[in-house]
Amino acid sequence: MLRYLPVFLLAGFVLEIASIIWVGDALGVIATLLLLLAGGIIGVSLFKSAGVNAAEVLRSPVQDPSLNRGLAGDTLIRVGAGLLFMVPGFFSDGLALLLFLPPVRRWLGGRMKAGTLRTTTAETASARRHVTVIEAEAVEIQGDAEPPRRPGEPD
Repeated sequence: MLRYLPVFLLAGFVLEIASIIWVGDALGVIATLLLLLAGGIIGVSLFKSAGVNAAEVLRSPVQDPSLNRGLAGDTLIRVGAGLLFMVPGFFSDGLALLLFLPPVRRWLGGRMKAGTLRTTTAETASARRHVTVIEAEAVEIQGDAEPPRRPGEPD
């Protein structure tokens, strides 16, 4: 999938430019620029509100993991929509609007929960099995010091 990422990015750039040209032809230059500016402002406000929402969740005294997981998925979707709105063009704005549809949010939320739970439990289990703790003391040597001599070494 990652080897096709440059192709997807190039196709996205082409679609963005084509959408700007198409809307500019239909509405005119001033209206198109105003719509692009409005999309950027909406994106910044979504991004900011998602950050404030995440901060409130972290500060809340109630630490219900299921509530936090659902809120984390919702916040991540809002951040993604904000980033898509900030990209100049109307194709990304359409994708951002799709993120607000309830079926899309449920589908993405389910995928995020399943992936998060699987990854978290696998990582913590493997981390617990392979942890090595070495206790030692450190001695700081000041000045010129000669390396220790091995037994049987001539002076």
